[in-house]
Amino acid sequence: MGMRTRITDMAHARGLTAAAVARRLRLYPSNLSAMDAGRRAISLKALARVARMLDCSPGDLLGCSEEPTGLLYRQPRIRERLCLREGAAPDGAERGWVHRVLLAWQRHYRAPRARRDG
Repeated sequence: MGMRTRITDMAHARGLTAAAVARRLRLYPSNLSAMDAGRRAISLKALARVARMLDCSPGDLLGCSEEPTGLLYRQPRIRERLCLREGAAPDGAERGWVHRVLLAWQRHYRAPRARRDG
């Protein structure tokens, strides 16, 4: 479950665009969009500024999303293959392949950092 803000929804209800809200708050529109999508955290101080500008409570601007926030595999083909393999395994079966896949994923994303540090 991820936390999201409803800044643009509240702004549209008050006749403002997201760009106008970002301009008044002196934020980049991309940051405001990321806050609404739940990809960027918003501080309580910033949330209070937004609520004051939109004349609502900070609680009105917060919401939860039920969909998972971060998918491990964004490529549909890989997700589909993993789901099929997971579904084919009976309950209680050895699932060491999950560990192997996660290790491969970590090695893949750790390799560029090692090259930069060296």
